[in-house]
Amino acid sequence: MEVRVTVKYSFYRKYLTDREYDKIALKEGATIRQLVDQLGVSEYYLSRITVNGEERGLDFVLSDADSIVIWPPRIGGG
Repeated sequence: MEVRVTVKYSFYRKYLTDREYDKIALKEGATIRQLVDQLGVSEYYLSRITVNGEERGLDFVLSDADSIVIWPPRIGGG
């Protein structure tokens, strides 16, 4: 069995636009860590991850139809 999730990876505004992945298929019981590994997103670029609007950790188990936003760290200022 598998679950399908929708993922949005927010880039810094100066780099292109947001990347959106539609309906990523994962094995049942997959965690956020497994998702970011599958997407090839380095943990260096992870600041916050929200699932259905709530902040979650890398070991959170995903469910079918979850909506995930991966937020990069903010740098700089001014």
